[in-house]
Formats: sequence, C-alpha cells, structure tokens
Amino acid sequence: MRSDITLNRWNFTLGNYKTKVTIPHTWNVDDEVMRHKGKALYETTVFINEEYKGKKVYLKFNAVYHTANVYVNDILIGGHSRSGYTPFRLDITSAVNFGAENRIRVETDNTKAETMLPHNGDFDWADDGGIIRRVTLQIREPDGIEYMHITEHIDSISGGLASGGFSIRTNIDKPCKVKVYDYMTGEKVCESDGLTVQFNNLKLWSCYSPNLYLVTLETDNDIFEERTGIRRIETKGEKVFLNGEEIYLKGCEWMPGSHPDFGMAEPLDHSIKCLKQLKAAGCVFTRFHWQQDDSIFDWCDENGLLVQEEIPYWGYPKEATPLQLDIAKQQADEMMHFHFNHPSIVCWGVGNELGAEKEATIDYVKDMVSYFKSYDKRRLVNYVSNTLSRIENIDKDDGTLYGDIAMWNDYLGLWEPSGDIPSHMKRTCKKAEGMPLLVSEFGLCEPHFKGGDEERSRILKERLAMYAEIPNICGYMWFSLNDYRTHCGEEGEDKMRCRVHGSTDLFGNEKPSYRLLCELQKSNR
Repeated sequence: MRSDITLNRWNFTLGNYKTKVTIPHTWNVDDEVMRHKGKALYETTVFINEEYKGKKVYLKFNAVYHTANVYVNDILIGGHSRSGYTPFRLDITSAVNFGAENRIRVETDNTKAETMLPHNGDFDWADDGGIIRRVTLQIREPDGIEYMHITEHIDSISGGLASGGFSIRTNIDKPCKVKVYDYMTGEKVCESDGLTVQFNNLKLWSCYSPNLYLVTLETDNDIFEERTGIRRIETKGEKVFLNGEEIYLKGCEWMPGSHPDFGMAEPLDHSIKCLKQLKAAGCVFTRFHWQQDDSIFDWCDENGLLVQEEIPYWGYPKEATPLQLDIAKQQADEMMHFHFNHPSIVCWGVGNELGAEKEATIDYVKDMVSYFKSYDKRRLVNYVSNTLSRIENIDKDDGTLYGDIAMWNDYLGLWEPSGDIPSHMKRTCKKAEGMPLLVSEFGLCEPHFKGGDEERSRILKERLAMYAEIPNICGYMWFSLNDYRTHCGEEGEDKMRCRVHGSTDLFGNEKPSYRLLCELQKSNR
C-alpha cells in the first residue's frame, strides 16, 4: 500500500501575529510581518487511519527555508538544517497515533547563518522564510521501495534512437521486476527480472524532442515508478554534445521567487509563465543559482529545457573551509537523491563567484567535481567564475578550469573595468583554450549602471556578436530574464526590494530587451 496526502492548510504564528495559510508560504511578502528575520511556527493536524498501522509514515518537505524542527504529537522527530532549498523526508512512525488526529508542528528559522549555504547574507536573491514548497504525508510498506535511480548506458545512437541498457540503484534487496513504458502512449517497450534492462531503438530525449519513459519497479508487495529520458551529454575538446551532436548552449537565467505577491512560495503557474518566456526566446539552456522544486524540473523535462542546478555557494567565504565542503556534500547528496532521474538536469554546479584563483577554492572545486561524479557519471559538473578575466589573475590558475565546462561571468566594462573589451575577452577565453567555455552571465544591472533597457539591449547585441567570433565559446547565459527580488537589492523596499537586471519586470511583464533577445536568439545558430 502506498498513499500520499498533501498537507496544505496550516496555522501560522509569528509572535502575536496569527493567521491561516496555504502551503507553500512565506511570511516575507505579508505586509504585517514582511521584515521579520528569525523564527516562526506552522501547525496543522491530520487524521491517520487505523488501517495504516504496521506501515511506515513519513513527512516529505520539498523545502523549508532555511532551518526546520519538526514535532509530531509534541515529540521532536527530527529536522533539517544547513540547506534551505533541498527536499528532506522524516520518518514519523514512532510518534503517530493511528486512528486519530495527529498534531504536526514545524518551527522554522530564516536568521542569517554561517553554518549553511548560502553563507550568512552572502547571496543575491531573497531570503524568504517559511515552508516555501509542498508538504506530503507518505504511507509506505515497512520493507518497501524508497527510491529508484535510473542510469542509462547508451551503446549506439542512430536517427534519434538509442540502444543500450538501464541500470537501477535502489534500497531493496529482493526479487523484483522492471518495466519501461513510453510515457506518452503507455506502450510497454521493455522489461526485465532484476535491476538491469536492455533496450533497442528507444527515442532519445533532447531539446527539440523531449521523449520520456515511465519506469516501474515491482516487488511482491510494492510498486514504485519514476519518469526519465534517455540522453547523453558530453564534452569533446572545445565543444558540447547532446546525443552525439554539437549543441550551442544559448540561454538566459531566470531568478525564481521574484513576484512580490508570492516570493519564494511562487505558485507553479507563474513559474511556468517564466519558463515559457525562456523557451519562447529560443533558449535551450538555463541555470539556477539555488535548488528548485521537482515541479520545475518536470516542466523542463516535458519541454526540453536543459538545466544546470547549483549548490548556492555564492560570494563568501572566498576560500572554502572544511565546513563549506561538508555542507556542499550534504546538499549534493540531497540533489542527487531527489532529482537524479530528471533528464533536463544535464549539469551540477558547485559554486558561483568565489575566490577561484585561491588554492583552497580550487581544491574545493576539484573535490566537489569528483564527489558528484563518484555517484553520477551521466552529468557534467561545473564551477562559475568571476575571476577568470581579472587582469591581476590573467596568468593564474582558476577553479572553473577544473569543471567539464569553463564558466565565466562576463561583466567587462561594468563590474569589471576594461579599457579594451574585445582584447580583454580574447585573453580571457585563451585561458580556457582546449575546453568548452560558456559565458555564464552577462547583462546590465541598474541603477548601479546607467542607461536603462536601451543600454541593456545594446550590450546584448554587442556581446552576442563578440561571442560568435571566439571558437571555444560554446554558449552564453543572458542575465537575467527578470528583475529579481533580493535582500541586497539597490531599488525598492521590503518585498519590492530588487535588482533591475532583467528583460522582464518583477511581475513578468516584457521589456524591449526581451523582444530583442527573442529576435537575436532565433537567428543565432
């Protein structure tokens, strides 16, 4: 028996302020308490049937920012810390009263903290507190299937079809059967007694043909299913290949959680509006500075948008200590455990804009690249640098050179002064000679820099022409799709505090530079 109950109605208490809320929720867009940084309380009740006695009962949280302590019937059953955007699941069986109402209390805290990533206040997006994503009560068999990680091994590719095999990692050690179905038609395409499956002529997943399969794992008393796609992402020399064909990673980054009415509890329909804007602009690739919900990756799976999902290690400390490494590995484990089967996630990211010329940071990048690949060899692993182009570092090593793709944030002439941008850019790209180089950010942030959307459009047009002339640039990432809410923004106050960096506004309304992005990307490669 397998049952999932969504828990979306909760009572919320913050000091003397009490109200009923719907999860996902953040208090930092509520006029009464939006300035609060600290602790808050969520409470609900759920009836758990007597028939579930003898089963395992779990609470699955898709994200709580950033620390949670969870009580069931006044018993502390566990918590989650050091990561505000990754899912976690707690076994609450020992505290459950079967055949009765059960009280659930979640104490949350979004106080700035050095013992987490993002570190302290060193990040460039909103620090919205709360149960910011879905909560599910899960009923499972005591010896049931808890997860299924599917790895495809492609032997040959021909005409958009692949032959090879699946291997499956799971928690069970008992006889089982695997069946694979075409997700759209429901047709069974292969099966096996055991955790390996051979296949012939299955359709590949790509940006333009996002074919998906449903894989089921069955035992004598349980059945578990996951959706996946078959694809191969790899680098060769200075190029990136998807399913054996070179792909130019043209893209744009979207900063979720920016609608002032919702914050980090943004509803899926608004997120889909933003994702559709990326696809309509001709994007094949995007990156997320912090981990996102499964529902976002589900959409990317279904619509063929490639993604880099990143550990939110941004800015400081410049030299990673053993603490940052340990937290990063915790988050990597959670990312791979919960997001492993999404074909849209083609890259893991280990950090952004650290002191990448420093030996300790280079060691951190090497360690994290190795750590991801020790479990997941079907994805690329990268680090995003803002130091690659610095004049004082031009002859120094840089952490981004130890990923699969060198990733460089290009703000020449803006955050990074430059008297001769074309020459400076060529010198920078030469540092990554022999490997693919992706411009992982470029754009205009106002009011720090002047000129408005007209200047933003000029930069967009100028830079794309420059990138096209440099052989080892394998793509670019326009930053950003939208103006975005951030606790360190230069414009607005409270829930409207933001950085005006986007080609759409906080509400998703399009500016002229968005229309130019659409025009240029459709004619580019």
